[in-house]
Amino acid sequence: MLAIRLARLEPVHPDDLAVAATAWHLRGDRQQTMALLLEALRLDPLHGVAAKGLAAQGPPLSADIMRALLWHAETDPDAAQALIKHALSANQPLAYVTGRCIHCVVPPGTWELTVRWRQMVLVQSRMAASDQARLAALPIPDGLRGIADPVVSANGVDLVSGPIDASWLSAPRLTAIVEPGIKARWIVQAMDLACPSRPVTLLLRDGDRVLSRHIISPRPTGSPALAALATKVADVPALAIDPPADAVCPGLFFELTGEPVTVPGVVGTDDGIVDIVVPVYGDLEATKACFNALLTRSPGTAMRILAIDDASPDERISRFLDGLAAAGKLVLIRNPGNLGFVRSVNIGMAQHPGRDVVLLNADTLVSDGWLGRLRAAAHRDADTGTVTPWSNDATICSYPAANASTALASVDIDALNRLAGQYLAGQVLDIPTAVGFCMYIRRDCLARVGWFDADAFGTGYGEENDFCLRAAAAGWRHRMALDLFVGHVGSASFSTGKQARIDAALAILEQRYPGYQADINTFIAADPLRLARRRLDLAQLGGQGSPRPALVLCAQLGGGTDRFIDQLVKDRGKGGQDVLILRPAQPEAGHPTLRLEAPDAPHLTNLIYDAGTELDDLRADLRHLGVTGAELHHPAQMSGDLLSRLAGWFPYRAHIHDYGWICPRINLLDGDWNYCGEPETAQCEVCVATHGDLLGIDRSVTAWRDLTRQVLQGAQTVGCSSHDTANRMRRYVPTAHFQVAPAETARPAPPSPALPVRRPGEALRIVVPGAIGPPKGYGLLLDCARDAAERNLPLLFLILGYSMDDDALADTGRVFMTGRYKEEEAPALLAELRPHAALLPSVWPETWCYALTHVMDAGLPVAAFDLGAQAERLRMAGGGLLLPAGLPAKALNDALLAAFPPQ
Repeated sequence: MLAIRLARLEPVHPDDLAVAATAWHLRGDRQQTMALLLEALRLDPLHGVAAKGLAAQGPPLSADIMRALLWHAETDPDAAQALIKHALSANQPLAYVTGRCIHCVVPPGTWELTVRWRQMVLVQSRMAASDQARLAALPIPDGLRGIADPVVSANGVDLVSGPIDASWLSAPRLTAIVEPGIKARWIVQAMDLACPSRPVTLLLRDGDRVLSRHIISPRPTGSPALAALATKVADVPALAIDPPADAVCPGLFFELTGEPVTVPGVVGTDDGIVDIVVPVYGDLEATKACFNALLTRSPGTAMRILAIDDASPDERISRFLDGLAAAGKLVLIRNPGNLGFVRSVNIGMAQHPGRDVVLLNADTLVSDGWLGRLRAAAHRDADTGTVTPWSNDATICSYPAANASTALASVDIDALNRLAGQYLAGQVLDIPTAVGFCMYIRRDCLARVGWFDADAFGTGYGEENDFCLRAAAAGWRHRMALDLFVGHVGSASFSTGKQARIDAALAILEQRYPGYQADINTFIAADPLRLARRRLDLAQLGGQGSPRPALVLCAQLGGGTDRFIDQLVKDRGKGGQDVLILRPAQPEAGHPTLRLEAPDAPHLTNLIYDAGTELDDLRADLRHLGVTGAELHHPAQMSGDLLSRLAGWFPYRAHIHDYGWICPRINLLDGDWNYCGEPETAQCEVCVATHGDLLGIDRSVTAWRDLTRQVLQGAQTVGCSSHDTANRMRRYVPTAHFQVAPAETARPAPPSPALPVRRPGEALRIVVPGAIGPPKGYGLLLDCARDAAERNLPLLFLILGYSMDDDALADTGRVFMTGRYKEEEAPALLAELRPHAALLPSVWPETWCYALTHVMDAGLPVAAFDLGAQAERLRMAGGGLLLPAGLPAKALNDALLAAFPPQ
C-alpha cells in the first residue's frame, strides 16, 4: 500500500517511483516494476536506481538506460557491473570511464581495440584469443585529457556506447564546501570542477578505516543550474553526513583522488614518525638525486617517505618510483591525472592524521641529520606551526645570497649543513611565512588551520603563504631552523606562464591579507638573518685553514687604485699569503657599513658590519681570522673618526693613490677642473666650500689634514709610486716614512713595432688612452676636437677606451672611441688604430697612470703636461713631449701638429 501511495504523490518524484518499483518487484509484478522505473528514468534521465533496476530486468539495454549507467560508472560500482554484465550477455565489447581512464570489457575471443580522436589513433591494444571475458584499460595521452572526446572501436566497429565526453577523462579538480550542522553533523556540497556533470564520491574515514561512502550528484541534466556548476559549487545539492560518536579522528576524503575534504580539528595518534611528502612530476635526474639523498642520508629521526606521482609524463620517472616502492623504500601514490602540486600535497598530508609532515620538493637535496633538526626546532615551543631551513634557493631563507638564488652546483650542501649544525646549533628565528621547498608542519597546527587551498592555488605558488597567514591568525608562529641547510635546484628564470601564475597568486594573497607584501618587504629590509649569514661566512672563511695576516682597507674606487690592489692580492697569493679586504660603503638607511671580502672566496658576501655598532665584533672576527697587520689605501667613504679607529687596531702601512689624504676634491683640481697649484689651506677651504667636497669628509680641510697627518705619521711606511708624489705629500706630512716604488714591476721592454709614418696630406692620428673624465682632461680634449673641426686641422683623436660623454666627442667628427677593453687587448687595439703619437691630457699631477704604460710599451712618442708622475716617467724614459700645464686647446693642437709633422 505504501508503494502505491508513493507512486501517486503529486508532484511525482523519480525517487518515490523507484521505491514503489522496488515494492512491486518484491511482489513479483515485472510489468508494474518496469513501468515505474521507465517513468522515473523519464523524469530524471540520469537516475541511477532506475537505470540499474531496468538493467537488472535483462537485455537488451536501451540507449537511455546505457547513458545513465555510463554516467554513474565513475562513482557506482554496481552501475559499472551492470554495464559489464550487459556486454557479456550481448557478446559485444563495451567501454565506460572510471578513474578518469577508459575501460573496455570484451567477451571471449580475439579483439583489436582502438581509441581514436578525429583522424588520430590514440591507443591500440590487441587482445589474443581467449575463452575468458577480459577488462582492458585504455589510457589516452595526458596532453589530450579534457580535450579529446574519443571513440572506441573493437575489430574496426565503433562501440554502441558512442563518443566519450572529453570532460569525463580530464584530470579531476575536486572541491567541496563543508558547513557544521546540528551536533557533529556535516552539511557537505562537492563537485568536480573539471567534470561538473558527473557525481563525486566521498569517503568518511576514521584513520585508515572507511566508515561510510557517500555520493553527491549534480541536479538532473534539465536543471538550469547545471550550466553554472563549473563555477558555483553552492548549486550542488547538499548532503548531511554524521560521523559516528566513537570515531577518534573522522575525516572526509574524495574517493577518486584521496584528497582530504575537511580537517576535523582533532589529532590522531602520533607514532613518532614524520611523513615526508614528495610530489613528483618532471626532471628525472633531480628526482633521482632527491630520493637518493633521502634514502642514504641519516635523517636523525624516524620517517616515512610518501612519493606522489602526479601523472608524470616521463615514463622513466614512473618506473623509477615503482622500483623504490617495490623495494619497500617508500609509499607510492599515483594520481588519476595531473592534479597539481597543491592537491598532491594535500593527499600526502592526509595519509596519517597523527603525524607531523614535511613537504619536500622533488628537486631538493638533504644531508645527514636534517629531519631531526627540523623536528627539534618544530617542537621547541608549543606555538611553532612550521619550520623552514636554509637553502641556496629559498627566497627569504636563502644563503649564501640574501633573498636571491644561488646555483646548486656552486654550493657544497653537506659542508654548509655541517657548518650550520656546528655554529648555529639549536638556533631558530621567527619568519613571516614558511617557504614551501622544504616545509615542516606540525600536525596540531595542520588540524586546526586546515588543508592548503587547492581551489585558489591549485597550479602551485602562494599556497604555503596562504596557509601560514591563516595559521598566524590562529596564533601559530613560523620559524626558521638556522642549524640546517637543504639544497634546492629551484629555477633561475620564469616562463611567461609561470610568472603570470605568480602574479595571480600574489594578487590573491594581497586581497585576502592586505599588507602581506609590505610585511615581507619590512622583514627583508630589517634582515634579521644578517648575523646568521655572516656567521656562516665566517665559519667557511675560518675553515679554509691558513691565517690571513694582511688586511687591506680601501673603498671600491675603480681605475688605477683597484688595479693596484688586485695586483697586490695576486702577489701575496703567489707567496702563500691570502689577503682580506675591508671596504667602507656609502651609508644605507643612515647606517654606514663595512664589508669584509676574501678575494679567493668571492661567494662570501655576508661579512657586512654596521660601522656604528659592530666595530668590536669586526675587530674580534679579524683577530680570529689571523689578521696581524693592515694597509690603508684610501680614506674615501670613511668618516675621520672611523679612519682613526681602524688605524689603531693593527700595525699598518699606508699608500698614496691620489691626493684624497689632503684634498677633499681628491685630485688637487679647482672648480674649473684645472690644477690648483696647491695654495695655502685658507684658499683650499674656500675652494671646497665653493666647488664641493668630492671625498665627503666630515670636517674642515684644516681638521682633515690634521687627522690624516696623524694617520700617515703613524704608518710604518707610506708607499708612493713616484718621487713626485712623495715630494708633494712630504710638504704636508714631513715626518711620515715615505717609500717610493713603481706601481708596476719592471718588465722586459716589448719589441717596438714599426710605427706608421705620417705621409704628406695625411691626418695626424693621436691616441688618447684611458677612461677620460674631467681629471683626465675630458674638457680639454673636447675643446681640442672642436678646434680641429672649426679650423679643419689634419688631426684625429683616437680614444683607447671611453669617456664620460662619448656622444659629445663623436659629434665633432674628430674623435673615435674603442670602448672598454681588457688589459691584454691593448696591444692589438693599438695595432688596429695605427696612431702616429699619443696624448695624455691629464690635468692633475698623476701618482702613476697605468694608461701611460700601454702607449709607452707600444713605442709611441707621448705628449703630456709637465706635471706629476706622468712627466717624471716620461723623463726617466728619455723622451716625450712635455707641455706647460694649463695650455689651451688651440695651442695644444698647434703643438701636436708641430711636434709630429708629415715625413
